[in-house]
Amino acid sequence: MRISFLSSKSERRQSAGHRFRPVPALTIGALLAAALVPLTVGQASAGAPPTSADSSASESVNLALLPGAVASAKSQRMTPPAATYAPANAIDVFVHNGWTSNYASVGNGYDPTQDWFQVKLATPAPVYEVFSRWTSPAKPTEYDLQVSTDADCQTWSTVNHVVNPSDKDSQVIDRKDPISCVRMQALATASITGYTLNEFEIWSGPKPPPTVGQIIPVPVKQAPGSGQPWVLTNQSRIVVSSSALIATADVLAGYLRPATGFVLPVVTGSATAADIALSLAPVSGVPEDKAAEGYSLTVSSAGAKIVAPQAHGLFNGFASLRQLLPAAINSPTTGVGPWTVQPITVLDYPRYAHRGLQLDPARNFMTVAEIRSMIDQLAALKGDRLHLHLSDSQSWRLEIKGYPALDGTGCNGSGCIAGFYTQDDFKGLVKYAAARFIEIVPELEGPAHATAAVRSLGGVAVMGCQGQTQTDRFCTNPNDQASERALAFWRDAIAQLAAISPAPIIHIGGDEAIGMPHEDYKWWIGQMETIVNDNGKRMMGWNPALEGYAPGSTSINHYWSDYTGGGPALIKPEWFNQGRSVITTPEWNAYLDFGYDGSPGRTPRTELDKAYSWDPEWVYEKYRSVWAQPAYGGPKAEDIIGIEAPIWGEQMRGLATNEYMVFPRLAGILEKAWSPKVLTQDYDAYRQRLSAAGPRWAFANVNFGSIAQVTWTPEAMGTVTRFGVDRTVSRAPVGRLAAGSIRPAEFTAMIDWGDGSPAETAPIAARDYVASQRQGRSLMTVSGSHIFPADGVYHGTVTYGRQGQTWVVPFVATGVPSCTTMLTGTHEGALTVSAGVTCVDGATISGPVTVAAGAGLYASGSEFRGPVTASGADNLLLCGTTVSGPVNVTGGTRVWLGNHNGECAPATVRGPVKVSGAVGQVTIDGATIAGPLVVQNNTGSTIVSGNHISGPLSCTGNSPAPTNEGQPNSTSGPKSGQCAGL
Repeated sequence: MRISFLSSKSERRQSAGHRFRPVPALTIGALLAAALVPLTVGQASAGAPPTSADSSASESVNLALLPGAVASAKSQRMTPPAATYAPANAIDVFVHNGWTSNYASVGNGYDPTQDWFQVKLATPAPVYEVFSRWTSPAKPTEYDLQVSTDADCQTWSTVNHVVNPSDKDSQVIDRKDPISCVRMQALATASITGYTLNEFEIWSGPKPPPTVGQIIPVPVKQAPGSGQPWVLTNQSRIVVSSSALIATADVLAGYLRPATGFVLPVVTGSATAADIALSLAPVSGVPEDKAAEGYSLTVSSAGAKIVAPQAHGLFNGFASLRQLLPAAINSPTTGVGPWTVQPITVLDYPRYAHRGLQLDPARNFMTVAEIRSMIDQLAALKGDRLHLHLSDSQSWRLEIKGYPALDGTGCNGSGCIAGFYTQDDFKGLVKYAAARFIEIVPELEGPAHATAAVRSLGGVAVMGCQGQTQTDRFCTNPNDQASERALAFWRDAIAQLAAISPAPIIHIGGDEAIGMPHEDYKWWIGQMETIVNDNGKRMMGWNPALEGYAPGSTSINHYWSDYTGGGPALIKPEWFNQGRSVITTPEWNAYLDFGYDGSPGRTPRTELDKAYSWDPEWVYEKYRSVWAQPAYGGPKAEDIIGIEAPIWGEQMRGLATNEYMVFPRLAGILEKAWSPKVLTQDYDAYRQRLSAAGPRWAFANVNFGSIAQVTWTPEAMGTVTRFGVDRTVSRAPVGRLAAGSIRPAEFTAMIDWGDGSPAETAPIAARDYVASQRQGRSLMTVSGSHIFPADGVYHGTVTYGRQGQTWVVPFVATGVPSCTTMLTGTHEGALTVSAGVTCVDGATISGPVTVAAGAGLYASGSEFRGPVTASGADNLLLCGTTVSGPVNVTGGTRVWLGNHNGECAPATVRGPVKVSGAVGQVTIDGATIAGPLVVQNNTGSTIVSGNHISGPLSCTGNSPAPTNEGQPNSTSGPKSGQCAGL
């Protein structure tokens, strides 16, 4: 649930005496739906709609972006490369470049009126608003905003005179006549370095406000709907348009089941208002080349509907739907809803096909379970590539049959964790990732970064060149026999890898071969390309590997930096003149092992804004202090196929440190890879979107960096706490609060158990934010121990307090376990429940029903055309159900039959009923029984009330004696024993 702050303790609503009688139910979800009254004070509506412009603003167009618009200026800084400062940069959306005037003219009688910047529109059009973004203090202190209506833009008229503009300067001119050109005519400046204009936008209507909302990456289009929210309930299903989607839908349902406790069956057929409908169909507005991943999402009180041309798009749409639900939907344990989404429509598709994260188990071994966890988090942000760096100088982590020394034990370096992946391990990871539409790109590193492999294969004497002293490289001299020995190994390794890796790409590393003869290096890369291609794969290597690629080959340039260990510049413009596909991984912005917010890590620091404030079409080269595109001519926009963010493992140890360094920064990098460029330039809007992501990570137990640069949205979840026949809970968690912007030590907590007992203070367990230890702020969990007065369902609250503010979070305590199997429809033959809890909802069972010891059966609105027998069952609940035969219950825990206090529909049994030896509560209320009712030797609380019995009622040996709670039973035979007065 999303929660709001309260200004005063006096506004708190007290709760007491919220005890409920036992409620027969199909799942804990049904239980809550029937009985829960949310107690959250000041709760905000879940899934608040995204900020959106009014109708006029939504139709606005930035005329400066239309094809054919031309920017020009009176002067331009000409320091090479001149393209860095060109006027065109001020209308390219990317706000971190722009036009810079010729600052050399400042001083010595410089006349600032000689500088102007203008845009000639592609077609004359009305102009409503002009928005400028300046770099302070390199901006005018005074300028005229001018327009021209003649075709050659020779005659100008001033429409606004601007004094001391802000860095983000908006000027409304509302000219309805066709405008040909718009000019910023400088008049005065306090700067001695001229002007830097980062962005110049010309809007046909009001400039739309920033896109906020809850979805990351920000969608192509989203608009709030109207009406009541959609509610995910225990009756909800995942309805697919084709049986071919069942496997994918089951993965998606698996993301929602733990937190809700709902069964969420996957079915074909027609969807109802409670369902999530997944349909394969063309989607208007999704470009043909984006059809593989595009989708539309529509949520209203009539249901949640995702439509996509392909299954991957349905998965992406579901990821957006999950983000619109309360953050607690990510919890691995069951909580109290409601699980609502505000009405919304979304149209979405990716900017790039390759949206990746690289993990480095070569240096920081990660278990299969840990990598699976990262896969799930990557999928939640619509990432679709996981690059695994499987070998380096520290260790070789993948089993290669025939080379037993490559077993992951060759670690070197402080704290290196031994371990490796069998080929079956790797295939399992590939399968797990593929089910989430993520492709694993494996990397085996060479010719350098290879100490572990070289050592394991016999050392430099076997794998190194004649006279070679470096231990971190294979021999690359084509005239040395060691090269053939090395390549023989690589043929085996790549062949085995290709056989277990369905991905089309194999990464061969290839970077930082410092000191290696360049021609030898190029020869080696060419040999590796042949090996990879011979195995039916496409090769990718870190630059400068592309120097060795064959002309015209399809191998990919993995671009990261112009690094040569202090040597001369390496990058050449010809790298980008061959039309090769490029993955951009700029070290300056996308390396996630670089420290941030005071955490350990490499330098220079990559703070949150730096990880977001870049664009793949304008990459900064940190070693040369230049922008790569103007300096080197690339990477070219048309060649970029994606973005990848690596986290190198030298300083990482296990999952938690990886999580801390990856999150939250990966969210912005993947937004750059998915979302339209025009929507990814406002850092403040991004931080607002990110504020909703923090609670999602918190509830998923992800160790994310809860940095102060983001005001994290507080969200809470009450738990569903279960007690046994002793009605006792011990140190049970009852409430969890995500408030990542506030230290846990500032909070207090009170528990009201909902049974009329006094509220009591309770401790808060939480992990605080410690950047120096790479430790993020966790959920604040409140736990307590309590004995309830009777079996039943109790609605309590946890009240968190801080500085006069309170957060009230409802929880439920119950003895009802959750369902493990759901049955609906008609089932021919007998039903045997041998383990777990089977829920039967609106079903017809044609044969006898048997519940084994330790199992449970809940039935609601169903018909059993045979007897029901339970021996030693944990739970038997019959609500609104007809049984055509006797009901015989022996031993076991709880028996709930009927309509106690109107909380359940009456049950009908067309035969006798006998309940004996139960140790938990027995409730037989409001039932119609066509035969004798015998209740004997039960040791829990027993209620026999308001029943219509066509025969005698006999109660013996029960302790305590049964009661009717003031509701006499109607019988056609005598009432005897302990029930004589009932």
